[in-house]
Amino acid sequence: MTRMTNKWRLSASFFLLFSSLLSAEEPAAAPTNQISPFEASYNVLRSDKKHGEAKRYVKVTEQGYELGYSSDISWLIFTDKRSEQSFFSIKDGRIQPSRYVMQRSGSGPNRYYELNLNWDTKELRVEKAKKLKTVQWNEQWLDPLSYHSQLALDLKAGKTEFVYQVLNRHGEERKYSFKVAGEEWLSLPYGKVKAVRIERTGTGPDKQVLAWVAPELDYLLVRLWQAEDKVEQFDIQLATLKQ
Repeated sequence: MTRMTNKWRLSASFFLLFSSLLSAEEPAAAPTNQISPFEASYNVLRSDKKHGEAKRYVKVTEQGYELGYSSDISWLIFTDKRSEQSFFSIKDGRIQPSRYVMQRSGSGPNRYYELNLNWDTKELRVEKAKKLKTVQWNEQWLDPLSYHSQLALDLKAGKTEFVYQVLNRHGEERKYSFKVAGEEWLSLPYGKVKAVRIERTGTGPDKQVLAWVAPELDYLLVRLWQAEDKVEQFDIQLATLKQ
């Protein structure tokens, strides 16, 4: 059971690079320092069989943006339901996250995580109780969802290599690195799209993470694939898109 659970662990860090990769009807007119609202759904596959669905969205708020994600998957006796929200603003082309919330239920224990970042007082608070975390403030911090939106902005700005300082759900800093690895056409439930392939680097030889984003959809994520120890964990493919 433990091995089965590990193979289906859909951590937000990977499970949709998931989202930022945002949509607009006329991408040529979309500013490179803004994010377009969208609602997208994805089929969650393993070995070409569907085991669930995932949804992503971006909303414009009075303070900036809300990026959200939810998923519901099942495989044999394993189930996983989760939702995440990231609230952030954009300053000089940089994402500034203010709050991140994640809830998970299903096989195994239920989980709740929360991060709160105050950019004026330079304070990081964690958990539902908003405990102050004693740590040196980093102006480059992103949360487990908002770095996806930063990746979209950087792709629109023409960058091809990316390094991000990402806080995990416990408020601990991690370095995520990516690179553009080419272009190709994909046939998806949504239809045929031309996509840029992105590889995560620095993860070691036992883990492989690939993502495809569509420039014509304002760099929306259209596919995410991950393998560990040469065993496919999931293959997530765009099914529907509303702009």
